[in-house]
Amino acid sequence: MEKSVMLEKMRCNIPPSPDFQDNIEIIDVTEPGYVHFTMDIPACLGNYHGGIHGGTGYCIGEIGSGFATFTLGSDNVCQSASINFFKAVPCCKVDVTTEPIHAGRSTAVIRVTTREAATGKLLFQSTHNMFLLGPIEG
Repeated sequence: MEKSVMLEKMRCNIPPSPDFQDNIEIIDVTEPGYVHFTMDIPACLGNYHGGIHGGTGYCIGEIGSGFATFTLGSDNVCQSASINFFKAVPCCKVDVTTEPIHAGRSTAVIRVTTREAATGKLLFQSTHNMFLLGPIEG
């Protein structure tokens, strides 16, 4: 699949809410499973302290793992995930990278790392076990 077509098709992994759709930019896919994207997190996705909500962090991880698995050529759903939060910051632009830990016939394990874009500080990291549904159509 042509890279520009793949990058556009990957957007199906972004929730339909404008808070996500309008704020995620897919930067590059350096090789299958390795995706780089950014998200400018609006205040409405923050917690009552003004920081990035934990659920927003989890959602970013699931979006990233979906992107990564898509680049491996498979439609997918998340089976399970875990997340570690390292630093609390106000809602901001984040820089996200994915790395495949395992890519088999029916499952993949993807690590998603999220950093504060302005400082490079590690904010949270998640690991997602993805079930592979089969080849991507189209």
